[in-house]
Amino acid sequence: MNARMTIGDVARRTGLPVRTIRFYEASGVVPHVVRSPAGYRLYSPTDVRRLRLAGQARSLGLSLPEVKVLVHRAFNSECTAYLDELLGRIATQRERAEQQLRALRERRTSLDALERHARRLRGEAEAGRRVVDCACCPLIDQGVTG
Repeated sequence: MNARMTIGDVARRTGLPVRTIRFYEASGVVPHVVRSPAGYRLYSPTDVRRLRLAGQARSLGLSLPEVKVLVHRAFNSECTAYLDELLGRIATQRERAEQQLRALRERRTSLDALERHARRLRGEAEAGRRVVDCACCPLIDQGVTG
């Protein structure tokens, strides 16, 4: 069956916004689709699969160029080669996620220390004194420490 779908149908099937579908086509993540005589985009089931893959890859944090390569390889390679590529991308994304988690933990530690320091200073602050006249602002004068 060679049923063609409109962009609205594809959006419902993939969970992608229409705008994103158009963007993926314009940026070459997926090939241009056929058009009806009236100029409407008409998508095949393969187009839907490409778009679903692109959306899933983006949700895992792959960059647009990485998604473009992955989609191309998925539909132009043998399964084993594609799965090797996918496993490599998964490992890379896992390491990126671990780095982000470490950075977020460090930020939380800094925020906790800053909050404790600011609360202590708040208890010692003189009424009416302006920040410009003191040298104890935790962000200006003392920096953020862990």
